[in-house]
Amino acid sequence: MAASKIVDPQGEPVVPAKVGPDVIAAELKRIVKRGLPVDLARSGAVLPSLRSVVARSVHPDDSVSRLDALNQLLIRFLVEEGDDERGEAMRVLFAVAKGSRGKNLMQRHADAAAVLGYDPDHFRKHVAPKLIGDLAVTIHRDLLRYKSRAKRAPESLEPTGDTPSLNETHFTHQEELVSRIWEKVYALRAEHIAVGRRERAANAVAMALEIAEHQEMVVREEIALRALIDE
Repeated sequence: MAASKIVDPQGEPVVPAKVGPDVIAAELKRIVKRGLPVDLARSGAVLPSLRSVVARSVHPDDSVSRLDALNQLLIRFLVEEGDDERGEAMRVLFAVAKGSRGKNLMQRHADAAAVLGYDPDHFRKHVAPKLIGDLAVTIHRDLLRYKSRAKRAPESLEPTGDTPSLNETHFTHQEELVSRIWEKVYALRAEHIAVGRRERAANAVAMALEIAEHQEMVVREEIALRALIDE
């Protein structure tokens, strides 16, 4: 189980000295055995401690909050793989695709192989490791964007700028906090749109599971937003 504290006295996340794609891929290989969402017992110590995950968690010193951030990040990257066969195969492999949750790894290997037109054994030995490695590279590239995590401050809830442009007056703790609040506002709006769009679709009944998942995300985003506002 991940430790309850992974930040040092300066607020910096404690991670291994070298976290490259190979290390991340090794962690993903353990996760893929049961698929997403990953639980605390399988999350390991590396992925929840990545700066890119800590920076997105509402409560960085809480293992459950970091786990939520990790699951959201992994699912987001898999969704962003696109709607082609490769992206769908990756989502099947990690049990994110519709109908793949609850299936064991052997079944998901067979389903993902069918999506790409491969023999299941060839897919398991040669293709699946490549897909996992590609996701690891994506996570590593995202990690490189986060050199540190500045502390937030609750001094102000009024943004100083009305455009995306930045100047020296914007580089404050309160401006960062306000920006993060708006980030959650739009994330919450996106989930409401996702629910409404699917409820109005002609095949809404068949999309019941997706609707339920987005409704769950509405609740999560509301909780995250309220926590930031309280801060």
